[in-house]
Formats: sequence, structure tokens, C-alpha cells
Amino acid sequence: MSETPTADATAKKKGWMEGVWNVTGGLITSLAGQKKKPSPAKPVHSGGKKAFWNKRQTRLPGTVKQVRGAQYPPLTTPGSMPVLKQPEWKQQRGSPAAAPDTANNTKNATAENAGQGGAGGAAAAGQATGEAAAPSGARPLPGAVVTGERKGSEGATKREQPESKADKTQGANALSKRAQIFKLINEPTLDVGALRKRAWSGLCPAVRSDAWQLALGYQPANRARRGPTIAKRRREYKDHCQTYYYKDESRFSTAEHKIMHQIRLDTPRTLPGVKLLQQKAVQGLLERILYIWSVRHPASGYVQGINDLVVPFFVVFLAARIGIDTAELKEEHLADAERLEAVEADCFFCLSKLLDGIQDHYTASQPGIQRMVFKLEELIHRLDEPLHAHLKKYDIRFFHFSYRWMNCLLMREVSLPLIIRVWDTYIAEPDGFKVFHIYVCASMLKRFSPALRALEEFQDLIVYLQNLPTSDWTEKDVETLLAQAYVYKYQFEGAENHLH
Repeated sequence: MSETPTADATAKKKGWMEGVWNVTGGLITSLAGQKKKPSPAKPVHSGGKKAFWNKRQTRLPGTVKQVRGAQYPPLTTPGSMPVLKQPEWKQQRGSPAAAPDTANNTKNATAENAGQGGAGGAAAAGQATGEAAAPSGARPLPGAVVTGERKGSEGATKREQPESKADKTQGANALSKRAQIFKLINEPTLDVGALRKRAWSGLCPAVRSDAWQLALGYQPANRARRGPTIAKRRREYKDHCQTYYYKDESRFSTAEHKIMHQIRLDTPRTLPGVKLLQQKAVQGLLERILYIWSVRHPASGYVQGINDLVVPFFVVFLAARIGIDTAELKEEHLADAERLEAVEADCFFCLSKLLDGIQDHYTASQPGIQRMVFKLEELIHRLDEPLHAHLKKYDIRFFHFSYRWMNCLLMREVSLPLIIRVWDTYIAEPDGFKVFHIYVCASMLKRFSPALRALEEFQDLIVYLQNLPTSDWTEKDVETLLAQAYVYKYQFEGAENHLH
């Protein structure tokens, strides 16, 4: 039978073990250069998982965790970011006892920040004068500009309204699109398909001239060949002027006299509301382009309406050569003769590229225009049967009003700045001037359908169709029109059986 150990023996044994540990354990930890760390008490929980109430904080309260996402790296470089100085007093804003001497702080801040430029110095001085006084640790709202003055003992903070999210997104998209088009244009070999895709939704003035010339094929896709090719074609145009235009008119044939007579009648009628086009230099430029093209294309010759098609090329190319927007063009920009010569040659060849795709619009009987008018009537019959029946009831034929739409490509129905936007899409579209234009006309008729169906006189209908109320249109209206035309093209192009 074993003896039960007494309490004294147990206590004695425990004390001996602690003594041994104090000697050996302390020696080991001192040699390792570490202090003995007491092991924390383990939380009592079930399931073997760490209890959520005992989780350690990964960061201190009040600190900001960096988020790497769409806004990283920051849009503002560290050197240009404003530096806000914290006030020496750290009590809540508006406390009378906590407010420092405003005059002294203003003097100190001015002396300390003298010579500092940019946002940092201004922000620091504004903070010292109480313009942006805030408790320690507070941060200004992004995009807020702090203004105002301290009145009495209470701080008054006024912030300008930050730019709306939609405006920021639209501006960022425009900059991104322009950068993408610049990158495409500057590649060794241009992908014309990608350029057309980018141009469909509109181009900015900085890239429009080059984008049009590249998409039309006037400039080659190979970047190294563009300069020599353009120089060669401008020399060719000078030779054409000497060969066809500057010769003695007494040597003109009867047909050439007839062409020149009609051109001289039409050039003053070209968009008479645009003062820039009525200048003598521009009139001569239009006359040379139209005459040389007509003589070199005897199958069609000159037809009224072609003079309107030169205008978008002229204003876009001239504005690009000067480096301004088309709306800023003035008469004094016509003083440089060398610049006008280059613009004239570019307009001639781009007009030739455009008319090559629609030349049957201007041959005998104009079969191309007749096909387009007939297809427009079929589209309206399918899309808007009430409007089609209404026009037929009052004996309105589509040729009465849509001939001008097809011949002048809506140049007389929509303002020039909006026509330039429309041409961005036409040039980007395959057969944009020949096929897509029909769907744009159908979309326009559909838009004015309620107003047209409210008119019940032949004369009223004709006058309305020939003078559509588009004077207050904006670019948004045109883009809506183009989007609807694209839907119609997707539905009916290549499926003509749906039109019957």
C-alpha cells in the first residue's frame, strides 16, 4: 500500500522546480538576448476558432487604409498636392477660448510662406488665416476649394461645388479617346479599321483633320510615307491649276465655258449665312477646286450641290493648320497664301475621294440619288405607316423634298458645326455617304412625324419639309439621330425583303 504524499512534500517539490527553472531558464534567455515574455492567456471558446472578440486590430482607429484601385496612382503628383498646416491650437472649431490671434497668425503665415508658388503656399496661408481651420487630423474634401474669411471668433468655411461626376467622366473619356487616336495615328502602320471605330462616335478638333484624311485614303497608312505623299499631291494640284484653270479662257471649249459659268453662279450661294465663305479668297478657292474636278471627271461634270460638299473639308483643314477650333475661324486667318494653297490641295483630293463613292449621284439622270430616294420611301412605309399614308393623302412625293437631302447630304438642313459631327460618322461608316445617309434621313423624318401629321395642306407640308426646325439642335440631338439610324441600318440593311 502506497503512501499518500503530504501537502508539505508537494509544496517543497514545487518550490525546488521553480528554483531550477529560474536559474536555467533565465540563463538561456539572457544568452539569447531576449526577455522572458509571459504567454497570454488563451481565450475560452468552442469550435477551435479564434473568437471574434479577441481578434487583434490590424490598424489603429482613425487611420486610413490605402486602396489600390481606379484612382491609384493619384491623379495629382506629390509635388503639386496642397500642404495644409495644422493650427497650433487643437480645440474644436468655433470655441471662443481656443481661437488664436488672427492678426499674428496672418503675419507669421505670410512671412513663412513668402515666395512659395502653387497650391501649397496658398493652402498654408489660408490655413493660418483661419480659412480652412479644422480639428487636428481632419482632411479637406476631395476637389473642394476652401475660401472665405473668419468673422469674429467663429470660422466660416465655404467650398465651391466640385465638378459633377458625369462631367468628370465625360472629360476623362474625351481625353482617353483623343490619346488613343493620337496613338493610332502615330503607329508605324495605321490600322484604318481601328481608326474608323474610334471616329464613329465623334472626333475632337485636334485629330479630326488627320483622321479624315487617313480614313478617306488621302494620307497613306504608313507613317513614314505620309510627308512625301502629301508633298507630292500638293505639287500635282499646282500642276492641275496651271493646266486646267490658269489657261486663257478664250481657249475654253463650249462645255468648259458652261461649267465655269455655273460654278461662278453657285459659289456665292454656298452657305450664304457663313461670312467667312463669302470672302474673295475663299470664293476663288472653291471655284478652282470645283472647276478642276469637273474637267477631270467628264462623265458627271459639275452639278449644283457639289459646291456645298467642299465646305466641311475647308473649315476643318484650315482650322487644323492654324491650331484652333472651326468656330474661331475669322477673315484674318485667310491672309497666309501658302497656308491656303496647302488647304486647297488637301480639299481637292479629299473631295475627289468622297465623290468617287457617290459619282452616280451626278451622272446623267442621277440614278444614285433616285435609288436613295426610293429606298427612303420604303423605309418610312415600313417604319411609320401613318406618316407615309399622310404624305400620300396630300400628294407629297418623296422626291419633292428628299432630293436635296441626298444631293447636298443635309448641308442645308443642319448647321455647319453639326454637319461636321455627322461627317465624323459618315467617314467612319463603310459607304456612309451612300448607304448610312439614307437611314439618317429616315430617322429625321421619324423624329418630325408628329408635327408633319398635324399639317393638312400641301403647301404647309412642303414648306415644313424644306425648312425643318433644326436651328436649336445641339450635338446631343445629332448623336441621338445617328444612334437611331444605326439601329435602322442594323434591322434592314441587307434584308430588303423586310421593306416590302
